Amino acid sequence: MAPAYKVSYFNITALGEPIRFLFSYGGIEFEDIRIEKEQWPQHKSKMPFGQMPVLEYNGKVAHQSLAICRYLAKQVKLVGKDDWEDLEIDAAVDTVNDLRQKLGGYHYEADEKIKKARGEILFKETLPYYIEKLNAQAEKNGGHLACNRVSIPASVSGMPICSHSRQSIVFLRSTKNCVITL
Repeated sequence: MAPAYKVSYFNITALGEPIRFLFSYGGIEFEDIRIEKEQWPQHKSKMPFGQMPVLEYNGKVAHQSLAICRYLAKQVKLVGKDDWEDLEIDAAVDTVNDLRQKLGGYHYEADEKIKKARGEILFKETLPYYIEKLNAQAEKNGGHLACNRVSIPASVSGMPICSHSRQSIVFLRSTKNCVITL
């Protein structure tokens, strides 16, 4: 029997990986549909708002990676015990997403001159600022980003989020932040 859930995303980690992680964490079978870049034009018009990732379940289709992650977090019990804890978790997720967007602005910049200027700010100001704040938040929460336990921010942030010139990789983990120099 085919799995009830299907996830469609590009054949990369990025926005699809937290979704895959939540399924794996919860032991939930799912069909992992990976679309190659060359195949995307054939699929784009079939996707809500022409974007992925997309989650399918019992004939229903959902889009937006963070909305899908929040749904799956409920399914695998990685949510708050009350509305305040849900707020703390959402704030941590949104903060990590803000950082991810800043990293993406640098990573996907095609103009090398602009990319270099963005990199100066990103690596000298933005990353140190976020790492310091997220580390303090993790220390305050027993090594987690919210609620003193594993919750959805761990799934959203528990992967490499930045690489720079193959010299260092920054990881945000639910238990600690670390920089590994290659």
